[in-house]
Amino acid sequence: MKNKFRPIPAHVAGIAILSVAAIVFFIQPAAAAVIAFLYIVLCVAASFFPATNFFGSVISRGGTGENLVALTFDDGPAEPTTRHILDLLDKYSMPATFFVTGSNAARHPVLIREIIARGHTIGNHSFHHDPFLMLKSSAKIFREISSAQDTLQKTGVQTIAFRPPVGIVNPKLMQILEKMQLKCITFSCRAADAGNRRVKDISRKILEKVKADDIILLHDVPPQRQEDQKILIAEIESLLAGLAGKGLAVAPLAVLIGMEVNKTRLKRTPRFLPRQ
Repeated sequence: MKNKFRPIPAHVAGIAILSVAAIVFFIQPAAAAVIAFLYIVLCVAASFFPATNFFGSVISRGGTGENLVALTFDDGPAEPTTRHILDLLDKYSMPATFFVTGSNAARHPVLIREIIARGHTIGNHSFHHDPFLMLKSSAKIFREISSAQDTLQKTGVQTIAFRPPVGIVNPKLMQILEKMQLKCITFSCRAADAGNRRVKDISRKILEKVKADDIILLHDVPPQRQEDQKILIAEIESLLAGLAGKGLAVAPLAVLIGMEVNKTRLKRTPRFLPRQ
């Protein structure tokens, strides 16, 4: 499948908008200031809507044109949630990609190996999952990504997929990822679960709006309240069962986006290999 994710160049938009502002300045300085301010607003808004590809190439959904979706889980791995989710994925024979933090990967190397052994893939989700990471310096962003990358490599995983914390991007990130030969992959369907702080009705919220080629965002960290753990697992099982009822098949993320997600030296189950 050809890559359909073409970036909208921010620098071209900036040159055009600021050129207009410069021309307008000689006629109406106040209007020129408004135009320049609108460009700033556009840049801020684009950070929260990476699918616009304003700052660079961001993969937010698949491009197969088939009734396929991909499951992704962020912020883990963590006991016992990740293991329960792996058991559910086994039960329904569904593949997933886990975007893990470096700190949790270092804490649970056995779970990293188990994710791979069960036939799933892994992406980089920064080391500390700082929600304000995109406001930090380029050096800080680079350290967060490279530290997580180094941690995964020590477990035998070489990922080419990066998902920024809370899905926010900026121009500095794109330059860093290009140098590190990583692809920015976000999502197109979520339940607004706030990192499993709101686990009720996850299944219903996603099933009401999911469509073909969606990349679904879920989380595999324990809920804040212990009593919500059973609710979370039940909601995820309801979602997995419900996708088939909507005529949607779960495919590896690599199939939806047309490129490999990671390479590994670890032994893995071949049942979820991408189709040729």
